Amino acid sequence: MLNSNKLLQGIKALTPSKKLLIAFSGGLDSYVLLHALVQANNTAQYFHIRAIHVNHGLQKISLQWAEQCSRISKHLNIDCEVISLQLSIPKGESLEAVAREARYHAFKQSLQADEVLLTAQHQDDQAETLLIQLFRGAGVNGLAAMPQLSSFGKGQHLRPLLNTTRLSLEAYAKQYALDFIEDPSNQDQRFDRNYLRHEIVPRLKQRWSAVNKVLSRVASHQAEVKHLLTEYLEQDLSLLSGKRTKTLSIVKLKALSSARCKAVIRYFIDKHLFLAPSEKKLQHIMSDVLNAKPDAVPCVHWKDAEVRRYQDDLYILAPPSEHDASQRITWDSRDDLYLPSLKRILKVDLLSDIKVDHKEKVVFVEVRFRQGGEKIYQHHRNRTVTLKKLFQEMSIPPWERDRIPLIYMDDKLVAIGFD
Repeated sequence: MLNSNKLLQGIKALTPSKKLLIAFSGGLDSYVLLHALVQANNTAQYFHIRAIHVNHGLQKISLQWAEQCSRISKHLNIDCEVISLQLSIPKGESLEAVAREARYHAFKQSLQADEVLLTAQHQDDQAETLLIQLFRGAGVNGLAAMPQLSSFGKGQHLRPLLNTTRLSLEAYAKQYALDFIEDPSNQDQRFDRNYLRHEIVPRLKQRWSAVNKVLSRVASHQAEVKHLLTEYLEQDLSLLSGKRTKTLSIVKLKALSSARCKAVIRYFIDKHLFLAPSEKKLQHIMSDVLNAKPDAVPCVHWKDAEVRRYQDDLYILAPPSEHDASQRITWDSRDDLYLPSLKRILKVDLLSDIKVDHKEKVVFVEVRFRQGGEKIYQHHRNRTVTLKKLFQEMSIPPWERDRIPLIYMDDKLVAIGFD
């Protein structure tokens, strides 16, 4: 059975933080985690603990579950933040995946600086996760399954029960007579995890009784391989940087073996916090981007990310937001100017640094965007240059050029609002 004092000591060993945010659904796993930690902490007085409950609104009874979690938390003298969500499921998307993404977004929004999010996934969950990744054809990253500790929002995400079995949690709940919530959707075998839990894993246990422990150990081995690979890839990235920040040199990438090149690109994408591309998309990057003609500007895109090429550099980007390059924005030069389509603020200090080559007082300031053919006078060159030439000299890729604010004073281009 789970030992609450050992649980607390294990968490102390894994993180220096004394602030814990426990994801509390009211189900068996999270109720045991919350109860055990509060029990041990009442004596130790070491952690500041609070709970968070996310109501997805997917069950008619979900409001009652939220109220039950609030009552339990109050009984344990723990603050519980309840967040209610309204989910919109895009066509072709999994309800399970959308709910999980929304839930973790809510956790991230709530998490305070240096606070640690605790979730209650256990050894059986880890085994199921590895099987799901295996059946999806995952590589090392996927087969490492769920990490015990990772960076998350303003703090960290810790899964302290990954070496604890569900049977151990059930024994704890029975001893303390915990009245936990049983979500009927956990029986719905349309979801992969539930199908594995109710149909596949029990059959495997008939042959290999310790299958969950073994699969959990496999995930641990893969996590070690992932960690080692990360160390090597971090060294590679420092040697493969392109001309601009957050780019990779295509010339240097092509000098690597195919396997190493793919590993570097995967890690580069992951390091910039984008969703990993499928194997098919990765192959497109290798063939269509790396091997494109030097003057080509190819693009491979997937959910919330795209890879592009310019001047032998590889870029990973978020798809650009909608932007009307024909707009003209009047700027009251007394205040900073917010550009909503670019999510940028132009500081009023920019105007004070502008050298105007005539003595008349400026009466009208306007922000425009590139249409083609613009020219600007550069004092250090003592001549006028076209924006096209200037952008090429600065290695600014074509997809960024019509999103760069151009500052006009009395209908004359006087400054460029670079990031």
